[in-house]
Amino acid sequence: MSRLSAWWFDVVQGAQFYQALHQEAVALLPPGAGQTWVDVGCGPGLVARLAQQRGYQALGLDLDGAMVRQARRHQRGTNSPRYVQAGLHDVAAHAAPAAVVSAASLLMVVPDRQAAMQELLRAVAPGGTLLVIETTALMAQAAEKGLPQHLYRGHRAWVLRLWAHVRRGARPVDVDALCPAGYQVQHHDLLGGLVRASLLRAST
Repeated sequence: MSRLSAWWFDVVQGAQFYQALHQEAVALLPPGAGQTWVDVGCGPGLVARLAQQRGYQALGLDLDGAMVRQARRHQRGTNSPRYVQAGLHDVAAHAAPAAVVSAASLLMVVPDRQAAMQELLRAVAPGGTLLVIETTALMAQAAEKGLPQHLYRGHRAWVLRLWAHVRRGARPVDVDALCPAGYQVQHHDLLGGLVRASLLRAST
């Protein structure tokens, strides 16, 4: 992607509703106490920054160098996430298995969702958690029928309408179908059910 695309994704991540729902998703995990959090497909780095604020040592990975450079522009001092240009298949080369691995709006756009899920779970340390954040079927339906007006509040609320438009006609990510045997899934609806955060952990 171009520098302009990276800037545009940064605008999206700056929307108040977008930040709030991802903060809510990150808060589903306990405080980090210095544990490692790897955000795959980090874009301009919102989830990695939120994880760092929650006490994790966060690492953001993205295949797009422009995204990584945009994420680094948000770094403030030594207590900032680290960002590396890398993708799903490169996680092991840049980080040991992590207490938390996250993927926000990633599975929707990869060509092989099942293979991507396997790569993500492979990067999770024993006893760790995979956090998947994706829009639901309601988001696609809302693009056709119109979004509830009460959601249009705060800074850059118009981004929500654009997000719904982009998801129109897209096949939602079915995390339950992608989850392999031996894992448990907990779902948490966000933004009135338009977005879902799913926590995957190995069964004990």
